[in-house]
Amino acid sequence: MPASRLLPRSLLFLLLWIGCSSTGLVERELERELQKLIGPADHYDVEISGLRARSGEAARVFAVGQRVRPEDAPVVDRFELDLRGVTYDRGEKRLERVDSAYATARITAPDLAAFLEAQGNVRDASITLREPDEATIRVRPEFGGIALPHGIEATVTGRLEADGGRVRFVVSDVEAAGLDLGAAAARRLSDAINPLIDLSDTEVRLQITSVRVENGAVLLEATGNPTGLRLRRGS
Repeated sequence: MPASRLLPRSLLFLLLWIGCSSTGLVERELERELQKLIGPADHYDVEISGLRARSGEAARVFAVGQRVRPEDAPVVDRFELDLRGVTYDRGEKRLERVDSAYATARITAPDLAAFLEAQGNVRDASITLREPDEATIRVRPEFGGIALPHGIEATVTGRLEADGGRVRFVVSDVEAAGLDLGAAAARRLSDAINPLIDLSDTEVRLQITSVRVENGAVLLEATGNPTGLRLRRGS
């Protein structure tokens, strides 16, 4: 990835502490900042390696979050963010270079189902995931245009597909009580469900490069957006 400004200034400012603070202190500051960058979490761990205090450089900043809760997205069971080649210009008080940014995320089927129900368009959601990238979603629609008898659920089958900072559920079939509900119902349910996962609104602008199902969970790989992460004004 070309060198670019990849971190918000509020996080970059923490690197200024490198010249006058211990690595442990910087790590604790970064843990607090991650709550704003990605979302609140049960716990964050941060490691900084290859620290060169005088030049304001770190070979690597690696963060792991447990049960991360990004805004308007499912709970992320485990989130890892790996920054390489970080250089901070202490004189100019700005990030001079980040060679690469890489992230992975693990999201479970129950957390995806809970997120769908919270949107208000469906009820009684359950999700079955199958390798390599397939899913079956069972829901009771809660919007006009699809009329189902009381107690009947729609079964939606399809596959997961990366779309920028989002994961879309590409619907292939919709049925209820063994009957195909047709293309119109598939479109309505697709609009209600998608995007199934959206990480584009976090402070960390992510482009999802890979999505797959493994051991009953969705695994995502992502890189920092080439335009860089958003810089928060006034920080």
